Amino acid sequence: MAVLLHAILRLTGDQNMPASQVYQAFKRASCVQLFLFAELGLSKSLISKLKNCVAGKRRNLPYRFAGVHPGEGKDKVGASATLRRKDRSRFMLELTWFETNVDPPAEFGRFSDLINCIGVPFGDREAAVVAIFSYEMERVTSLFKPIQLLEQPMIFDEITGFTGVKRNPEGKLVYEMGVSFGEKRLQHIVRFTQTIKLTEDIPLLLLETATKISALALKAKGGQ
Repeated sequence: MAVLLHAILRLTGDQNMPASQVYQAFKRASCVQLFLFAELGLSKSLISKLKNCVAGKRRNLPYRFAGVHPGEGKDKVGASATLRRKDRSRFMLELTWFETNVDPPAEFGRFSDLINCIGVPFGDREAAVVAIFSYEMERVTSLFKPIQLLEQPMIFDEITGFTGVKRNPEGKLVYEMGVSFGEKRLQHIVRFTQTIKLTEDIPLLLLETATKISALALKAKGGQ
């Protein structure tokens, strides 16, 4: 009976299951995609352990993993990871969180297994982060506007996007923000680096930083 009930819930979805923290955070922030990139060294024994996590699916690098953070109805936040070799002893890890309404591919390993395997050896490490936000123009307004061109109008009428860069006094990049304007939506692409630990909560921590940066160029409409 328990097995049958579990199968039914997988097919129909548990309508009473609350939305996950990650899903709620994505919705509050109007984030549609979040990326993390890091370089690390892994021992042969750890690579063998990761291979066992994808046994019967893929024996050779790159290894791919996927998971899901439940949302509302069929909507959810998917999580995917790719581990590929950079050279003999170094590896590149790419993690992605994104809006979706489909389940993880069956041929991928489990995202949680990857985190459990390499969380400790990952340690405290600097990673590159990219966050993409899509805002409704009815709810927010940008501190910036499309750039009108007063000269050479035959080339463009206006410039509807740009990239701004913030550096510290030593010239190191603090963050970069790409801004583009549509008729109904405003998009921010935020890039920065952050020293992190690799845990299940990492998308919440990255999203907190990214949201603060994005908010620097936003104003809410109507006191929202």
